[in-house]
Amino acid sequence: MKYNKEVIEFFKKHNMYDINVFDYLQANSNMIDYQFPEERCLIGCIYIQDKNGILKRLIINIPYVYDEETMLINIHEITHGIENYFKLGKKFRKDITIETLPMLFEKIYILEHPSEKLEKYANYLDELAASNDKEYGFALKVRNELLAAYNGDLKKTKRLIKKLKRKYS
Repeated sequence: MKYNKEVIEFFKKHNMYDINVFDYLQANSNMIDYQFPEERCLIGCIYIQDKNGILKRLIINIPYVYDEETMLINIHEITHGIENYFKLGKKFRKDITIETLPMLFEKIYILEHPSEKLEKYANYLDELAASNDKEYGFALKVRNELLAAYNGDLKKTKRLIKKLKRKYS
């Protein structure tokens, strides 16, 4: 399975593209038809761990890209994959920051591709996130601060996320 060219270009632009990571993620991705509401619940990044909590595999279920919404979903879920690829073979535990980077890059995409439809969808996602769980709530709380500091340096952004985690936890 190959990712949409526009998806790959977005990650290249933001210094998140690594051929080895993308080869792995593409080989471990499944495409979902977003036009069928009953399939939407399958979308996400699945973390396969062994009995000792070692991350053994990532599986990404994403929709085919056919509009701005499905593009945004791809960015979110692939960001999860990129972020956690380097944790394969290591002890893994989800923490409060797990949604932070994906939600940051959603916002970056929205700012780079302004449209009324995308803005409406993003507001809908933010409302859902705010009422959802602590991971989404944390991501919403720190997203604007991260966005203001973002300069294309992913390592610096991750360090800032850790700093904000200590600040707000």
